[in-house]
Amino acid sequence: MSFFHLGPHIPSANVCKECDKHLRVVHSGTPRCDRCLPDDVSQLKTCACHLARYCSAQCQKNNWKAHRESCQNPRHATQFSRTLGPTADARHLSFVEWCKHSNKQYGPSALWALGTGTDADRTGTHIFVIYLDIGETISKGGKNRFKHRVRSAKCASEAEVKQECAPEYSAGSKWKVPPAIPFCTRILVIDDGLPNMLDLFDHVVAEVDIGKIRSKVFPGMECDWLPLLKDSVAAGDQLPIQRYIHRPGSTPAVHELRYKHTKSWKISYADVFAMAAASALDIPRHPQRIVTHSLVLHIDVEEERQGVFGKHTVRSAKMMSLAEIRPLFHGDTHLMQVELFPQPNMLRTVIVDDYLPFGRNIQVLGIDMSKALDPRTSLPYHSNWFTLLKRMVEQ
Repeated sequence: MSFFHLGPHIPSANVCKECDKHLRVVHSGTPRCDRCLPDDVSQLKTCACHLARYCSAQCQKNNWKAHRESCQNPRHATQFSRTLGPTADARHLSFVEWCKHSNKQYGPSALWALGTGTDADRTGTHIFVIYLDIGETISKGGKNRFKHRVRSAKCASEAEVKQECAPEYSAGSKWKVPPAIPFCTRILVIDDGLPNMLDLFDHVVAEVDIGKIRSKVFPGMECDWLPLLKDSVAAGDQLPIQRYIHRPGSTPAVHELRYKHTKSWKISYADVFAMAAASALDIPRHPQRIVTHSLVLHIDVEEERQGVFGKHTVRSAKMMSLAEIRPLFHGDTHLMQVELFPQPNMLRTVIVDDYLPFGRNIQVLGIDMSKALDPRTSLPYHSNWFTLLKRMVEQ
């Protein structure tokens, strides 16, 4: 399950190198402006060097005099190969292609590290910089294959990026720090094993509902964005971000221990929860509520020290319909359907630990009522079910 939709790939190179007009996609859905290209221009044409894009052949021709010095055309490729060896071109092309198509692997980390969607949002002043290490292997067919790994990453101000890149790119180079774009996050990827001008790739990632995600799904939470970045790139896919979310002062590992502790507690008191759920839903008189309702408990867990937990306390309990429970799952209908046991005779108790981040804060206990000879006698109604529940689980 993933909460981060990064939208279309929006590199800063989607601005024509000559006329400075851009595709409408850079607006992230806002209306066109006087710099937008016509609707029939759906993508820009890339120069053979992969360093410049143009909206038309005429624009590329008009810009050739300015672009010629930095262009790595086939004539310059020979000199470039002599510098690093015969695999240089393949490594550069692999680097460019990986940067284009792997933004889902590093986009979530960049969005979180820059505080996107919060009062500490730095997307207008800072850039997310990623440093790569490249592993090279030779396939059976004799082709070079490259494995990309993250060595480090940081949030750097525009001034810091300019200072770091000035020695390499100040002379004879047209590369500049990409300007800030509303509702977008700037990312700079560096393969410093390549020569100057071939080791940088800059683009932006659209921010799609990130503010709602951080305020509603993960309020007050922190994210280990560097491990998330490294692990996602190593796996070659975007990993579930909730594995790396935690409360300030805690860690995902401690949260996992707390989750397992509650899971064991839940199983130990299965009979007590069944009694409370049957009474709360008044199953003897309203057997249909097994399908339409559930008992929802909000609990607190005593933490003696990090990773060591004591007793559980039931803070509140109430009968809720499935429609009322839906907001607890933040619109993830698939997860809700899986967790809430769609079987028709399942008596459910939903246990919510608000301290844990979403993805670990909800556990469900199901009791198969079809195995009970007579639910009305096996789980009799108790009007004081909440008092009994608290006393039995908190003793």
